[in-house]
Amino acid sequence: MSKEIFINLEKEAFLGNVLDIGIENHGIVYDLCKVIDDNITIDYISGEEDKEKIEKNFFDSCVIFFSLYDLKSTYSKNDLIKDIYTFLKKDGIIYIWDVDKPRFKSIYFKLKVVVPRQGFKEVKINARNPLIDASCKTTCKLLKQYFKIIDLKQSDNIYYIKAQKKGCILSENIVDSH
Repeated sequence: MSKEIFINLEKEAFLGNVLDIGIENHGIVYDLCKVIDDNITIDYISGEEDKEKIEKNFFDSCVIFFSLYDLKSTYSKNDLIKDIYTFLKKDGIIYIWDVDKPRFKSIYFKLKVVVPRQGFKEVKINARNPLIDASCKTTCKLLKQYFKIIDLKQSDNIYYIKAQKKGCILSENIVDSH
């Protein structure tokens, strides 16, 4: 039997224009935003072709909900984070929930997400490719080039990061060694 993990998002609030990035859109971010404000702008990116339609310096926040673990290379993760940097307004916030899966480890579990007015939404997390590094440590290294990490939590093979956009892009070749 697979493991079940619960995340309570009832108190999460994404204000302003929100960019929802996901391989599979489960409607969770949309539901969270619409509970707060029906007039909120929410845009989605689910592939490379979608990013050409996204306005730069437009979004107040970006949410990545269990999608980084599906990206096969650190290079593609870095490109995504760099793109998000350009889509966010000055001082924009990025929120990330994802699997803390180091290379050579497989993870599978059912995620039950508590959302306002909807009860639970269930998402299956299948991070079984042993060659992919989807660890929190790697994500933090990539983020630190473009964002200042404000909050970081880890538990049960998942992590949450809240980070704020930095003032200028650092060299693409610089990666924190922490």
